[in-house]
Amino acid sequence: MRRLRHPLLQLLACVGAWIFIAPALHLLPWAALQGLLAGLCAVALRLPGWQRLAHGLFVPAVALASQAGVAPGWYLAALLLTLALGRNALVERVPLYRSAVAVAERLAERLAGGASLLEAGCGDGRLALLLALRRPDLNMRALENAVGSWLLARWRWRRAGSPNRLVFACRNFWSEDWGGMTRFTCSCRRSPCLGFGASSLPRAGPAACSSATPFPFPASSRTNAFLSTALCKKNY
Repeated sequence: MRRLRHPLLQLLACVGAWIFIAPALHLLPWAALQGLLAGLCAVALRLPGWQRLAHGLFVPAVALASQAGVAPGWYLAALLLTLALGRNALVERVPLYRSAVAVAERLAERLAGGASLLEAGCGDGRLALLLALRRPDLNMRALENAVGSWLLARWRWRRAGSPNRLVFACRNFWSEDWGGMTRFTCSCRRSPCLGFGASSLPRAGPAACSSATPFPFPASSRTNAFLSTALCKKNY
């Protein structure tokens, strides 16, 4: 039910606006009222600020676009760009990619000299590059299987002078061999991270997970599970 709360919220706001304004006759006024109701519902549910804004603007933006006479090709291009930058959202529960200087600084402080780091889902590569500039001794492999985000990460990597100990790869980290890695970091929510069960962890060394939501990280005699709330990326 939790997964359906966003479409249900939009549907409820659509019905509420339809009670007062007929969308077939007055599309833009109906869309404006729908956006207001959706935003108020998001506030009542105590959703994060960016989700309130998204709910309030979604239908009004669609209505305006339908009245703007935009060529269909632009919508197709926007869809392809969205899929290139975040196609994982279609099949996995992933957050919007975020990174912070504070996260890179804390990782730089805690990682041992010459450590090998695997970043699962590097997005635009910002975190990996921040860490590479602070700790040029680290050997890092940053994975991203959304082609658009990977290309953006590669562009950032070249602009930063192509650090030779940092490698960006366009691969799916679920099938990646973690052998030889001493640290592991991901930008994920609880559900995707639970996929890294005890059966998969022994392939890696001690694991460091920078997570959006703290959760019990399975450990075994061959893995030293490490999770610090100081590294958590909150407010997804």
